[in-house]
Amino acid sequence: MDPAAGTVEEFRNFTGGLEKAEAFIRAKCEQFATAGLSLHLKHTRAKQRDFDGYYRLDDHRVVVAVKKRLRYPRRAAYGVGTVSHDQWNGTGLPYRLVWHEEDFSSPDDLAVFGAGHELWHFLCHSGQRRRDFETKANCNGFLWLHEFKGWPGPGFPVASQPALPPRPDQDAGPRGAPVGVQLGLFGADCASEQRI
Repeated sequence: MDPAAGTVEEFRNFTGGLEKAEAFIRAKCEQFATAGLSLHLKHTRAKQRDFDGYYRLDDHRVVVAVKKRLRYPRRAAYGVGTVSHDQWNGTGLPYRLVWHEEDFSSPDDLAVFGAGHELWHFLCHSGQRRRDFETKANCNGFLWLHEFKGWPGPGFPVASQPALPPRPDQDAGPRGAPVGVQLGLFGADCASEQRI
């Protein structure tokens, strides 16, 4: 996307930290037409959540909020795809979520994942991408997170955004049994579970 098409109108970091995450998110946003978009990084007090976020269509606002004083690394799982039920009986959903687990080593990791997720919704609503599903938004969050973990820092380039984010579990190797895995954020349904 041509950067002249617009930049984030308002980017506010209310955390007093997350500088590297902020720089990364700003660099990623330069690839898109984001004129009129307001993006806020905050802290959350939401119970039973490490972070929270939303994209609000009516005023083009993205909010990503990370909980303070968490212990790292943290392990969490999010839905990245679906598979059909083998024997669906007509009740409930005809599919199950496919889960992907990841280690988050800092609040910056959580903020980048959340921003990647919410920016996917913005890109779809603004016509810059298609397939506005929670699982695709989670895949985009993981795409941004994996890039962020190897990103040297401000002043270095970021990768271009693909038309569709790849599923992070497609080339994943075997994983051990999860301990203390948080489930259920960003479109995850704990009742229909398949861990990868």
